[in-house]
Order: sequence, then C-alpha cells, then structure tokens
Amino acid sequence: MKNGKLISGLTFLVGIAMLTLGFSIQQDMLSVDYSEPIIQEYDIRNMAASANKIISPTEEEQPQEEATLEEKEEENSLLLRDVSMETAPASVVIVDKPYDEMTLEEVQTALNEGTLTLKYSEVYTNASTRLTKSKGALYFNGHKETYYSQNVLPGTSLRIPGRHVADDGTVRDGDGYICVAADSGYLSRGSVVVTSLGPGKVYDTGCAYGVIDIYTNW
Repeated sequence: MKNGKLISGLTFLVGIAMLTLGFSIQQDMLSVDYSEPIIQEYDIRNMAASANKIISPTEEEQPQEEATLEEKEEENSLLLRDVSMETAPASVVIVDKPYDEMTLEEVQTALNEGTLTLKYSEVYTNASTRLTKSKGALYFNGHKETYYSQNVLPGTSLRIPGRHVADDGTVRDGDGYICVAADSGYLSRGSVVVTSLGPGKVYDTGCAYGVIDIYTNW
C-alpha cells in the first residue's frame, strides 16, 4: 500500500516537471524572431544574384560568344556586299569602261539608255579593227563603213550643232557624236549608231543601204 502511494507520488511529480518543461520550451519558441533567418536567406540570394552578374563567362562559354560575334560580322558584310551590288547596275559600270574595252552589246545598251559618256574630242578607240584612211572601207557590227572627207565635200549646208574636228580626225557634233551619213531607209536622221571609231549620229543621207559613211577631216 505504501509502495503504491509512493509510485503515484513520483508519477505526479514527474508529470508536473514535464508540464513545466514543456511550457518553458513553448514560451521560448514563441519568443523567437523568425524574421531574422528569412532576411538572412533573402540577403544571401541577392548576393548570389549580384555575384552572377559580375562573374565572367567560363572558358567553355567564351569561344561560343566569339563565334557568334564573327557570324554576325560575316552576315553584316554579306548584307553590305548585296547592297553594293544592287546599287551598281550594269549601265553604271559600263560608263566607267573605255570604249575599246566595251563589247558591241554594251555600247549599244549604253547608247540606248543614254548612259554612255561621250567625248568631245578625245579618241574613243585605237583598236586595230577601226576604220582608217588607209583601209578605206571596213565591215563592222553588221554594216559596211566608209568615210567621206570634208576636204572634198565640205557639207556646209549640214545642220551639225557644235561641229568640230576631233583628235582622231573625225567630224563630231557638240555632244561628241561622230557625224555619219546613212540611207534613210536604213537609218533615219538623228539615229544613233555604233561605229568602229565610236558612237555616231546620222546627219546626212545618200549612201547605199547598209552603209555607214563617216564624216572625217582625212
């Protein structure tokens, strides 16, 4: 009986002690400021984010970035080349060529488009295929060429604005066209034609069909 009371008393005291200890722990937990760990964690994350911004690329990433820049530069160069090509039509390129380096097709195209640079007195070509006084006649560009001299036929009645003798001995107008004659059924007055001596313009008639008679001072 005494033993039972003793055990009951000890059990009661242990229970009281445990309740007291539990209440004390609960009070300590309630008094803790949980904002501090949260703030510290937030600061650590911000620091990590800031560190990421200033960390340079790794050795593996850096060549990849350089390759990307090279590709961009190449694309820009190609774009510039494409633009240059588009802004330089063939007719403009033709103008920059000397007459004796141009094909007949290029000369005719330039004449038709009005983009050929005419020369007032300078020689258009010194090519061996040109008409000369010693040759007297020449087949060129689908027609026969001959010449008539203003020393023999002055042609004072011809209406040639700016008429003058050029360096190669051809008679030209004020624009630089070589003055020629042609059959009216072949080429009408004012027509432009490509000759072996340069671009010409029809100012006279009286030739056989298919013949271009070049006015010279020979």
